[in-house]
Amino acid sequence: MPDKRDEGVEMVRALTRWQRLGLAVLFVVGVFAVGAGVFVWTGYYNISAKAQHWDITTEILETVRDQSIRARADTVDVPNLDDPDMIALGREHFLGGCSSCHGLPGEVLNPVISAMLPNPPDLTYAPEHYDAGALFWLIDNGIKYTGMPAWPADNRSDEVWPLVAYLVDLNRRQEESAVIADRSPDGQPTAEFGFQVLTQCSRCHGDAETPPISTLVPELAGQPVQYLERALREYRDGIRPSGYMLPVAYGLTDDDITELAEYYAGLPPRASQTSPDPDSIARGGQIAAQGVPADDVPACLSCHGNGNPQFPELAGQSARYLEGQLELWRRGGRAQTGYGEIMSIVGQRMSPEQIRDVSAFFVSLTPPEAESSQ
Repeated sequence: MPDKRDEGVEMVRALTRWQRLGLAVLFVVGVFAVGAGVFVWTGYYNISAKAQHWDITTEILETVRDQSIRARADTVDVPNLDDPDMIALGREHFLGGCSSCHGLPGEVLNPVISAMLPNPPDLTYAPEHYDAGALFWLIDNGIKYTGMPAWPADNRSDEVWPLVAYLVDLNRRQEESAVIADRSPDGQPTAEFGFQVLTQCSRCHGDAETPPISTLVPELAGQPVQYLERALREYRDGIRPSGYMLPVAYGLTDDDITELAEYYAGLPPRASQTSPDPDSIARGGQIAAQGVPADDVPACLSCHGNGNPQFPELAGQSARYLEGQLELWRRGGRAQTGYGEIMSIVGQRMSPEQIRDVSAFFVSLTPPEAESSQ
């Protein structure tokens, strides 16, 4: 018979092995959470840039960084980086936009920048640690909590790849001060009206004596004043996306913009030095004059070349620049402005072959006379 002393007493079943393990894990997690909370709340970790990270902290941060970059860069398609025009353009932007933090090869880093933690690395050796796809992702996206910003314009891979091409070329040569181009600014104005901002423009776009640094850069000589003023205001106000132009234009006053526009509009335009295929010119001329009605592509000459000062003159521009911009619109880029939205619609209706033919046609034309300087 059951013992009456056991009446009303519920037997406790022993925990299983997995239950005991689960409780142990919860205990450890709880201890860790409490410890982490105490660590954070007391401010024990010194965030001063004068104090180096603990070795374990550095190891963890660098591993997280590199694995994150590689995981996202594996799908990046790398173009031909052995391109003199890309390298030249990338060099100029490095000089104007990157060297203030990363310094120039062979020169001592600015002492204020060298006090940053982490220090901005010497990018001469960046291709030895990251492949081209990873460098592209890094420049385009930046890195949180390091001072490395993201590229200031979305969907502008055409601006980022020249920097990658330059860094790969620089690493291949590894010459001291190889970053400094023959046309590097010497601190002196390069135009007769003599204000410093023109030096920033002429490094890439040229001036009265020198052509643009690369065929990827537009020729500004002889462009309408109204178009140049509008473009510069859109860059300054962040409406027209460009990681190259925003740093130059953001500090321009309205007077600066007018003076720059009048200067370049007054320069005699240069004709292109290339000779496209005659058949390509003929096909492009038909598209420019008549459009492609079947694809709802309007005639280019209905806006460009009809004397409207709000539209750029395309005659004599380099084929690479024209193709690059049309391809950018074809991929949906540069659609933030009213005119850009129109061109984005047109570009998406054009095939790569039509883009090449239209570019060849405008390259073959003689540029109109420059506007008179005011």
